[in-house]
Amino acid sequence: MQPIYTYPFTAIKAQEDLKLCLLLNLIDPSIGGVLATGDKGTAKTTMVRGLSQLMGGDFPFVNLPIGATEDRVLGSINLEALINQKTTVVDKGLLAQAHQGFLYIDEVNLLNDYLMDILLDASATGGYHLEREGISQWVDSRFCLVGTMNPEEGALRPQLLDRFGLSVTIVTPTDKKVRSQIAMQRLTFDSEPVGFYKQFEKEEQAIRKQVLIAKQQLQIIKIPENIQEQCAALTITNQVEGMRADILLLKTARAYAAYHNQAEISPEMVNKIAPFVLQHRAKEYTPPSDSNTNDNNDQKKEESQEKTTPQLSSNNSEFQLPKSVQQGLQFSAPKKSKKQEIKLNTLDAISLASYPSKQHTELAIVKSVKAYLKTGVFSPVYKQLIQKSTARIVFLVDTSTSMALDHQMAYLKGIIEKTILSYPLQKIQYAIVGLHDTTAKILQEFTSNTKQITAINYQLRTSGKTNLGAAFFKVYELLKSLNIQTTQLFVFTDGKANIGAKDPFQYAITTYKKYLSKIPKTTIIDTERGFLKLGKAKQLAEQLKLNYSVISDF
Repeated sequence: MQPIYTYPFTAIKAQEDLKLCLLLNLIDPSIGGVLATGDKGTAKTTMVRGLSQLMGGDFPFVNLPIGATEDRVLGSINLEALINQKTTVVDKGLLAQAHQGFLYIDEVNLLNDYLMDILLDASATGGYHLEREGISQWVDSRFCLVGTMNPEEGALRPQLLDRFGLSVTIVTPTDKKVRSQIAMQRLTFDSEPVGFYKQFEKEEQAIRKQVLIAKQQLQIIKIPENIQEQCAALTITNQVEGMRADILLLKTARAYAAYHNQAEISPEMVNKIAPFVLQHRAKEYTPPSDSNTNDNNDQKKEESQEKTTPQLSSNNSEFQLPKSVQQGLQFSAPKKSKKQEIKLNTLDAISLASYPSKQHTELAIVKSVKAYLKTGVFSPVYKQLIQKSTARIVFLVDTSTSMALDHQMAYLKGIIEKTILSYPLQKIQYAIVGLHDTTAKILQEFTSNTKQITAINYQLRTSGKTNLGAAFFKVYELLKSLNIQTTQLFVFTDGKANIGAKDPFQYAITTYKKYLSKIPKTTIIDTERGFLKLGKAKQLAEQLKLNYSVISDF
């Protein structure tokens, strides 16, 4: 029988960074996988399949669909064996099938929260506990996680993003000759796959041999002290939280040295692989310099600290935060503000609530079969699925120029800061949406990292006009792939919409009704201050039938 070939790994053009990252993960699987971000149709899936073929038939390649069920991912009871043989047999799930191979997820950012949590646990522990009716067993699942995504379709949860050891940005080639060569090679492969593969067979075998030798040499690669210091300097310069990046820089550089048959890691090797490790973890990525002396590293560190420390102007248009905030201490708002805390009176109900799944279609196999064997009549018994909610808080902040009056921005920063600090033990995810010139922008995707969300809060600036309609639509984009029933929205605004269609105020009302009316709780927080008030925020709340509060109430 003629073997079935996939497109050869070595025949793929113009995606050398992703190819390198995949190879490095083969050499050292503990690096933790690759996230490929960017354009569609750039051979990402083809590349992973090709690498699986290159490594041989015993190297698994498992594609995990974003709509996969829990039983499909974790494993399920074999119904035929249970009925006919009266024995309990477990069919392997996708995670178990991917053991010692690739687990590939296209559009990983659209994967539901529950499956993401399973992936996090499995990638961290090398397996998972399979709990089914009458079954409790440990399943080994050590895999190289490869995910692809288009950022325009939604962001990836920070917890999962950090689990990807390396990250690569994919772009469509723009060189005419390269594009022509790629297209012609694909036509040739589709017409004669066996003959096309034979052209690259020697290259495929050479790469495979190079990887296997590198795996053997990995543990004897030397890591000089100056390399250790270089990696530490890079993570400090880029303000990367935790130690995962430091470890991954060393692991990835070591795999790179082994791949190129070198006895020890050089500074140039670290510079080569640093972007793959740091660009998806750094708050603001700074590419490494060719110079690696300690003096230069110290200078970079100082320069980075100067650039990344929140600098707030002392003019009348912006509130000057006290030094305690700069040092990460609790924010103290001006004395005129009474209560600097938003009353999240539905938060406890949301964070603790559990509710029946909308779809009661998962069969309780053992109970159904036992009932059938007992009565002779098959009457399906379904599981009572219970899902736990995750509380999500969205702060929509009006950062238009009008918010600079009477220190309005200062007050709301204090409120947001105090609110976050007031719920330290709750599992809450926060996000911030702000006005941006004449439109709006997601300033921070959902995160439970309070340091990260407060850092964004510190850096809020006032400028531009007020387009509340665009801001409401941006909130919709933030929430569209999530469970909107577990979300609370707080809108900080004076309501003075002045751009967006012919009637900006009415445009805001129409946009909210169309896209956000299903949010269970929205509160308009009126930031308007001064003797003469227009009351636009109150009008907004009344027409949309939303909760309404004013700054002085807090």
